[in-house]
Amino acid sequence: MKQILFATVIILLIACSKSDNSTATSSAASTSTPCGTYNGHTLYKGSQNGCYYKKSNGNKVYVDRSHCRC
Repeated sequence: MKQILFATVIILLIACSKSDNSTATSSAASTSTPCGTYNGHTLYKGSQNGCYYKKSNGNKVYVDRSHCRC
């Protein structure tokens, strides 16, 4: 019984650590490639091809796609 419990805990730990790593890399990849500038702000391309910049509080402000160069 102890072996089954131990194996279950190990499997859960491995599964949780893999999902955390994939989330971190996908969010880093989406903000790491600048696509131009707009009124002094660095533009980024979103997951659905939207074009945005981030305000100082972390909120995204979307602008027309024609401003993005990627």
